[in-house]
Amino acid sequence: MAIRRAVESLLAISPARHSAEVLVVDNNTDEALAGDLRAYCAGLGGAVRYVREPSPGLSAARHRGVDESQGELLTFIDDDVEVTPGWLPAIQQAFEDPAVAMVGGPSIPKFTGAVPAWFWSLFVPTPFGGWMNSWLSLLDVGATRRGIDPNFIWGLNFSIRRTVHEQCGGFHPDLVPKQLQRWQGDGETGLTRKVTELGLRADYVQEALLLHLCSPERLNAEYLARRAFYQGVCASFTRIRAGEDPRGDSTPRTGLPAAERWRATAADVLQAVRQTASHWDADAAAIRKSMEAAHREGWRFHQAEVAADPRLLAWVRRADFRRADIRDELASGR
Repeated sequence: MAIRRAVESLLAISPARHSAEVLVVDNNTDEALAGDLRAYCAGLGGAVRYVREPSPGLSAARHRGVDESQGELLTFIDDDVEVTPGWLPAIQQAFEDPAVAMVGGPSIPKFTGAVPAWFWSLFVPTPFGGWMNSWLSLLDVGATRRGIDPNFIWGLNFSIRRTVHEQCGGFHPDLVPKQLQRWQGDGETGLTRKVTELGLRADYVQEALLLHLCSPERLNAEYLARRAFYQGVCASFTRIRAGEDPRGDSTPRTGLPAAERWRATAADVLQAVRQTASHWDADAAAIRKSMEAAHREGWRFHQAEVAADPRLLAWVRRADFRRADIRDELASGR
């Protein structure tokens, strides 16, 4: 299990010495995997606490982690990352400034197989320097940035004060099972938008660095199309939540997120690499076309689902998702 590498990297920095507790929230895995994970955590001598959250979706797992934890500073990572030795101290040091509401840092790739040439065309510059690839949650601004746009604090490396988390109503629905895709929301983006609206400060700390595993299963057109479909659903959720009426099978107001329109910018940033890949343009264009189609499909799917179901519209516009449970919504529709 990839999560073992994540846990081992956490324990290597002695979290107890930094007054930090470590929780593993099992979000409704099958019984066999749950048993293995529970046994693994139990064998760590109390260094890690295992919690099982049956409500489907990443946001439910995150909120359960908040409820089970004790501290004022909340830090979330994904199960496919590895933290570096300076990661936790850097986060804690950043929060010593009481004006800081959120902290994030770089997430750089750790490859476990071959890397296709077109992969590098997915990278674009950020407004603050460095580069990003949001499709695989990779980000490196290159230097610490005080008061960065909160939307550049990404979920796999996401720290926030408990009081701010509560003030903003928690995370929006995220990464629900495929069969429940209509209940998908915009995840941590919904929370970071509220942080922005409140004028609260987010810091990007270069030393708060972790590695994000990039396996061959993700470095292919099929995975990226699925990710783009998901992004289309998220974009529809955000628009409807902002007050727009769902328009059924309408075309998205915009295409892929503006920051991902790479063709000119990526050529500037990665010219040296591009010169070594003569087939780059054709492969990248095909990937891009597939992603754009999937993004439109995801948008139209969600718009049509919300337009046809008042319960789903109420869900999208719900004020607070901290106690939201998709299972309750499913039961109410019987």
